[in-house]
Amino acid sequence: MPNTYPKLHNAAWPGLVGKGPDSEPPIDLDTMLNLTANAEVNGVKFDGIDLFLVSPHVSIDSSDDEIKKLAEKIGAKGLAVGSFVAPVWPPAGGGSAMGSDAERKQFVEQVRSRVASQKSFASWHSQERRRAR
Repeated sequence: MPNTYPKLHNAAWPGLVGKGPDSEPPIDLDTMLNLTANAEVNGVKFDGIDLFLVSPHVSIDSSDDEIKKLAEKIGAKGLAVGSFVAPVWPPAGGGSAMGSDAERKQFVEQVRSRVASQKSFASWHSQERRRAR
């Protein structure tokens, strides 16, 4: 049996970080997903994607229904979600973990929101896996 680990995931954050009016335009999530699903080198493909929870890709405050639709979209491309990346740096709504009280509070709040999004996704994903059996 071939080794299936480690899993290879593409990070979505490069589609947004450093992009904008003073630079190149952001890469939308659908394009990132298509590029990830279609990339192949010597027969090796990505197993999934690491989501960056910041608009315009994915709001950290997405509803359960929005998370479900996103999971279906990613799964339809044959990809899994490897991790959810909280937008902890200031331009994305976060703050410095070593900054002022207000900055640390904002940092922690973004991490808490990320955990809530991941729990919602994990709950929906486990229900779908049980239905598939």
